[in-house]
Amino acid sequence: MTTKAIISHERTITKLDPNIVCSLRDADNCKMAGDYQLALNQYNKIIDVDPANAIALQSKADVLDLMGNFTEAIRCYETALECDPYNAEAWYNRGMTLRKTGRHEEGFESIRKGISLAMGEI
Repeated sequence: MTTKAIISHERTITKLDPNIVCSLRDADNCKMAGDYQLALNQYNKIIDVDPANAIALQSKADVLDLMGNFTEAIRCYETALECDPYNAEAWYNRGMTLRKTGRHEEGFESIRKGISLAMGEI
């Protein structure tokens, strides 16, 4: 659950509930340990509570990509980007996943957008 939203320069910054922050950390630790199914379950629990949590959505997409479920990963990246269109990492990772599915040009465009956002060019 979110506690407060601050709108600044067309971007909404959300302060997260400490319980969600801890859950994200636990899910990230599972992902880093290679326990993808447990990480996926944790991210899903967070998304059930906070469906617009772009961090959890992107992290879920990252795990789905690692599991080889590219189609579902792309859908999760797109949902994360609907929640936070300025998320450079989500754009970049979406592009990498698109390339894995043979959608090279679309993937390159997404990668370029992610790099541009990260560099502050957009």
